[in-house]
Amino acid sequence: MANLSITTLCNKTCPYCFAEDSRQPYSKKGAFMSEAVFDAALEYLARSGIDQVRLLGGEPTLHPQFNRMVDKALERGFQLMIFSNGLMPPKVQERLRRIDPGEVVILLNTIHPLEADPRRMRRQQRTMEILGPRVMPGVNIYSRRQELDYLLPYVEQYQLIREIRLGIAHPVLSESNVFLHPKFYKEIGLKILDLLHKARALDIELGFDCGFVPCMFPEAAAEELGEMLQRTGSCCHPILDLLPDGNFISCYPLNNLLKLPLQADTHAQQLMETFEEKLAPYRRFGIYDHCAGCPLLQQSYCNGGCTAFKMNRLRHRSFAVPIDGMAPLLVE
Repeated sequence: MANLSITTLCNKTCPYCFAEDSRQPYSKKGAFMSEAVFDAALEYLARSGIDQVRLLGGEPTLHPQFNRMVDKALERGFQLMIFSNGLMPPKVQERLRRIDPGEVVILLNTIHPLEADPRRMRRQQRTMEILGPRVMPGVNIYSRRQELDYLLPYVEQYQLIREIRLGIAHPVLSESNVFLHPKFYKEIGLKILDLLHKARALDIELGFDCGFVPCMFPEAAAEELGEMLQRTGSCCHPILDLLPDGNFISCYPLNNLLKLPLQADTHAQQLMETFEEKLAPYRRFGIYDHCAGCPLLQQSYCNGGCTAFKMNRLRHRSFAVPIDGMAPLLVE
């Protein structure tokens, strides 16, 4: 897996944006990935045996060469995954509409009704109407007030992919964004279970992004969640996000931790190993104090939740004895 962040520009200002730290260093002039970096990125993906081009931003469809990038990826036989808010230019909608649904998935981060933005919601719904079976709807959960049922009618009305992606808003290392505090995870877990019951009745599946933990859900729901629960605690790993300037980060929330350049011989496995070595000390504990005694963490069934949250938690504490490999992050 590897994401190509082709622009830092966005036409929304979501308070929970996990790309906030990676966007700040860029001026508008430097906000777009060059064609040379994009071409090098395609070579890197092919060299690494990755058959999918994942385009994101910012809002990737704002890149002036977006359609050309799509064409290049398809010409080389890559599958496409596009992370979008759906507020895309008409010329992009038209280009994506002409792609066979089997060659592209558009992960559409829906505008939640809490945001009370009817004009943008109508634009987003128009995108769903045009692109239909290419679109997988999703939402980032950043508030305990969020209800999730509104996603189900979208799937039915616009004939979308019958899967809903759920993400949790995590903190970035600068803590400049809004995020869902773990003290509300159990409350959100019950809402997700309620959505699961309603979704399965309509033959719709749920998918989780990173950072979910098994203890969000009641133990009695383990059998019902099945394989979803097995994947819940262990999916925090380096995503390998390539920024517009040609530097890799482990993931957006960890933008300020380490950057590695894209070079002519860069391989995904090499990048994964380097980032994993940097993150290894943080696998020993979790987002809650009681994670230390949790058998799921000890058995590596759960990795303790979002690494960025764990790092920020450590920054606000003092330790008499530094933990190996983590001293720089423990200094106030």
